Amino acid sequence: MYALDTNAAKKADSIGGSIREIGKYIGVFTQAEDIVAASGTKGIALNFDSNGQKARLSLYTIMKDGKKIMGFDTLMAILTCMNVRGIKPVDGVVTGWDYDTGTETKKQGKIFPELCGKPIGLLLETEDYLTNSGEQKTRMSLKGVFNAETEFTATEIIDHKTKPEQLPRMVAALRHHPLKGVKKPAASTDGGMLSGDDDFGDQRMPWEQ
Repeated sequence: MYALDTNAAKKADSIGGSIREIGKYIGVFTQAEDIVAASGTKGIALNFDSNGQKARLSLYTIMKDGKKIMGFDTLMAILTCMNVRGIKPVDGVVTGWDYDTGTETKKQGKIFPELCGKPIGLLLETEDYLTNSGEQKTRMSLKGVFNAETEFTATEIIDHKTKPEQLPRMVAALRHHPLKGVKKPAASTDGGMLSGDDDFGDQRMPWEQ
């Protein structure tokens, strides 16, 4: 026997879909891959799942010359909101998608298991970008982070605040970023999200189409 569960019914509508709307999301990272762009910039490719709605986000953290960029700050905020003191890449299996064969692929890579499976709150915006072929598309970008349980931001956690106050203002500031005369895909230095059309080739998952 089954009793009606309206929350479960709502979840069914979003299972397997991409996150496409600006807003506040609570979920988990299901994969955190250690990556290096062709430029030498280091980063982490994150698969995020919020009640079946998914997004692939890439944080670029440290340039080839050792300079820390915006994505590094965002990563530190993630660690703070997860109460994780540090992460270290280890050997692991990385899941991707092969568009030539239309199948999911698995390969050996470097991953950060400490980031996966822990609840995290993300603020996501939309932005337009150009693919390597010159096609304009829209993707999600990571704008902010908060503790999934308390809704404290990293700053509030570090400052030992007793009441979360910053998040509503951050949510209200979320917006769409239109393309601004970019002639080629933006350099991976903004700490935001890059889809499959970045330095790593077309690595999108089926739900990113």
